[in-house]
Amino acid sequence: MRKDISFRYCIVLLFLLLQGFVTIGQDQLDSLSKYSHDELFDRAFETRSTLYLEYLENQKLTQEEKKQLYLWFYYLTAANGKLDITLNYLQKLDSISALTKDPKNRFYAKLGLAEIYYKKSDYEKSKLAFESAEQYIRDFPEGITRILASAEYSYFYYLSGNFDVFNTEMENAIKSLNALKSDKLEEYDRRYLENAKATIAINLACGYIMKEDFDQAAEELKLVDQIYEENFKGDVNTNSVHTILVKGKYHFFKKEFEKAIPFFQEVIKINESQEFQEDAYMSEVFLGIIYYQLGDYNSSLSHLETAIKSPMVVADYVKYEMESYRYAYLASKQLNDTDKSLMYSGLYMEQDEQLNDNERSNFINSFINNLEVGKLQKDLSAKNNTNFLLRYILFGLAVLIAGLGIILFYQFKENKKNKQKIADYLDQLNSDKKKKEDSSSAKKEAIVQENNAIAQTQEMDEKTVRILDKLEEFEEGDLFVDSKMSLAYLASYLGTNTITLSKIINTYKEMNFNDYINGLRIRYIIEKIKNEPKFEQYKISYLAEVSGFSSHSIFSKAFKKSTGVTPSQFLDYLKDEPVGQ
Repeated sequence: MRKDISFRYCIVLLFLLLQGFVTIGQDQLDSLSKYSHDELFDRAFETRSTLYLEYLENQKLTQEEKKQLYLWFYYLTAANGKLDITLNYLQKLDSISALTKDPKNRFYAKLGLAEIYYKKSDYEKSKLAFESAEQYIRDFPEGITRILASAEYSYFYYLSGNFDVFNTEMENAIKSLNALKSDKLEEYDRRYLENAKATIAINLACGYIMKEDFDQAAEELKLVDQIYEENFKGDVNTNSVHTILVKGKYHFFKKEFEKAIPFFQEVIKINESQEFQEDAYMSEVFLGIIYYQLGDYNSSLSHLETAIKSPMVVADYVKYEMESYRYAYLASKQLNDTDKSLMYSGLYMEQDEQLNDNERSNFINSFINNLEVGKLQKDLSAKNNTNFLLRYILFGLAVLIAGLGIILFYQFKENKKNKQKIADYLDQLNSDKKKKEDSSSAKKEAIVQENNAIAQTQEMDEKTVRILDKLEEFEEGDLFVDSKMSLAYLASYLGTNTITLSKIINTYKEMNFNDYINGLRIRYIIEKIKNEPKFEQYKISYLAEVSGFSSHSIFSKAFKKSTGVTPSQFLDYLKDEPVGQ
């Protein structure tokens, strides 16, 4: 009834999305004893219910049936966020697969364990499980299942943010699938092949989206739509629902928020009748962020609180739980709900503390480095076991030591250069402070002198002087840390238009509007760090938010552009060489 069923379920496990077709609704169960073992597995497959599996677990099963049981428990419990229960069944699957010398189910068990440990932030165990899975890929027969296993193994490149490698692996997988001759396959196998192509194309679209290569992402989504139109029209399954979610992410990351909303709403609607909790959870978080960006703070908070009440731990590069708290705090702040604002800001800070980026980074770098070492060891073992091996090792060590020496020397020079940049920047800040202590008339004279070349050809009128005065007042406040600050907003605040304001900033501040605002924000947060020691202990993501930046990366780029160094280097400098108040 199910030809080589463990192979058929490879696509279920691909990228930890756990493919499986779903029926609408679930029958009332009066008695399970009337079903055979095969029928009970089929019912669990169709209804996504563990009820049938729990009954089966108490029956006398063969070793193969037990493996199938544990695999299906993994599929159903992981999809509903029951991590400890999932872990238990994966360990059982691993043990029985080792006992029966079943490498393919050991691969599934190891990759499943890597996923669950990653979700539980136990990165060391996740690394070990992931690394131990690679050896079993070669035990899959050549063809679709081996291609899928290799592609699934590459998912951790996505989790690490190494999207270039991830995309390359997915592109190679699709090429390999396209090279298979589908015209010679039976109907079931042909559909299996097409579904495999769609699954990899969806995840390749995710990789392109994260690289902001939206044209390529659109091409992959177009391919998925074509495959489904020709082969699976009307089917509702994990693959099709995830495709809808990815289409929403596509528009979200393009900042086409209005276009993204219907896709996320559709996923939530499907979940109401067919249990796609993880996809619905992610959709709620995305909608919360979108409505915040659109200024609909009540809708934003409503979606975020729905997500917070039913949290799911998702193995993804995006930290959804953290983002739900962050935007719930921002939305409640905009709604002047002090109690919720304090509560969600506290929860966000707790998440920020728990997210040990260094630990996560070490996990990622460690397993990638181990992969490279493993490949090198395979190459070396293929050579004759002679003294050449020892020479290679000694030569490699010599090169490594020399390389480390060069790196340390370069780092020493770079640190010295960075310290000078920071000192110069701080001196400039102090110099600017002294200038601002002059009288109002002296300020105007300074402006005229600094722009003498311009004044010779363009007389500074009263309106310009008035706007420059207002800009001085604006710079002394903190209105610029509002994340919604824009040229239009500031022009309205100053009582002028965007064209005039842009021209004045370009002429008299000698920079464009974005650089002007970012420079004020950087100066603001540096003053905070210098004058309030607690700011030295905050995460960079929090410093970015406090100073009005929408993301960690934009803040870091602006900080380096203004100071010449990264925020981390600046904080390290202050710890080593404290600046006087």
